[in-house]
Amino acid sequence: MRKTAFMAALAMILALFAGVLPAQAQYAVDFEEYSESVYMVNLDTDTVVYEKNAQVQRAPASLTKIMTMILAIENCDDPDNTLITAPSYIWNEFEGIPISHADIRRGETLSMRQLLYCMALQSANEGANIVADYLGGGDISDFVAMMNEKAKEIGANNTHFANPHGLYDPDHYTTAYDMYLIAKYAYELPGFMDYVTVPVLEIGPTYDTPPVHESLVLTSTNKMMFSQSDYYYEPIRGMKTGTLDESGRCFVSTATKNGFTYMLVLMGAPLYDGEGNEYTTNNAFIDAKNFYEWAFDTFRVKTLLEKGKNIGQVDLELAWGKDHLLVMSGDRYTALLPDEVEASSVVLVPEYTQDPVRAPVKKGDKVGEVKLMLAGEEIGRVDLISSETVEQNQWLYYLDQAQSFLHSFWFKFAVLLLGMLLIFYFVLMILRNRRRRRYRGVRPRRRL
Repeated sequence: MRKTAFMAALAMILALFAGVLPAQAQYAVDFEEYSESVYMVNLDTDTVVYEKNAQVQRAPASLTKIMTMILAIENCDDPDNTLITAPSYIWNEFEGIPISHADIRRGETLSMRQLLYCMALQSANEGANIVADYLGGGDISDFVAMMNEKAKEIGANNTHFANPHGLYDPDHYTTAYDMYLIAKYAYELPGFMDYVTVPVLEIGPTYDTPPVHESLVLTSTNKMMFSQSDYYYEPIRGMKTGTLDESGRCFVSTATKNGFTYMLVLMGAPLYDGEGNEYTTNNAFIDAKNFYEWAFDTFRVKTLLEKGKNIGQVDLELAWGKDHLLVMSGDRYTALLPDEVEASSVVLVPEYTQDPVRAPVKKGDKVGEVKLMLAGEEIGRVDLISSETVEQNQWLYYLDQAQSFLHSFWFKFAVLLLGMLLIFYFVLMILRNRRRRRYRGVRPRRRL
């Protein structure tokens, strides 16, 4: 089955390896998948290995808090000494709604670092509002505007935020692809992964006198990081879960195994079966493990072209006694490919900047590119460089310049102009001679 799936999807995958994201890059996997939207990338090579409905707009639920955390980290230089008191109004929108929270009380004071952990581990909605109120200068809507501005900066153009926590709003949406862009940005942000890779953390007392909480103990919603959990998967590292009836189960994560690191965005894993009964399993966690195991088993980084490999020869001009120039690859090329694909299957197709190449040429000069083709699809390019130094023959150069001049526009124009002047001169001479003959043929009359 795996072999059949590979052959059916190879052409589409090759487009991905070339750095082009098709609208629907389907790669058949050998397991049942639950999530409605999927986007999976090998972070070592930036290769998309799987995507499904990645541009469909969906409610992100608490994945939203990744963006809230990004802005909190970027806009707070000293999270340990930045103390924030929770204003009472931020709980108003949560009245009568069951939400994920960290039991932060009205008027309680926490550090920015404590609030970041509250969002990262327990997906605290009140924590997100407290941060938004503080960074928005007392106005959460101003912070939401910052979120949307940051999304556009990152390139998440199909994303719009309406709140900092992720509770459902018809004007609050993103896509699996955009969520990848946001999560990748967060992944590379110094300090972010420290918050999302901790299963359980005691963050100490709050900063009230006396403290409202003597000790806040936070537990991550990502059960795949708990060794005692049925969902435990050792390679997993973070990042964020999200669950709403309107969004289903959502999950952004990374995993590292055997020297490879992947990022996976899952959205829309169902909460209920076809009869409306709630699943007793977390289908997003099941998908995550299956996708990671499939990727780790399927793909390998393979060297398809070594640096300095002889590619062949190209016609050469202006060199005495030498008509061809030897060329070679200017760099090494590797790509993430399914394990079934052999490097020997790659076809090298040279494309020259000039053909023929004109001397002088120094060893190492770029003379074109070599395309790497697999199953008729381009998967990459490498510079073609000269394998040797060839001097220019001056006599051949002067002859070439003369030939070039003879074939140039200005030479042809000069010849045409001269021809036209000669024709005009001959016509003028003919007319002038006729007038002379007429004049000689007229005799003056005698007077009587």
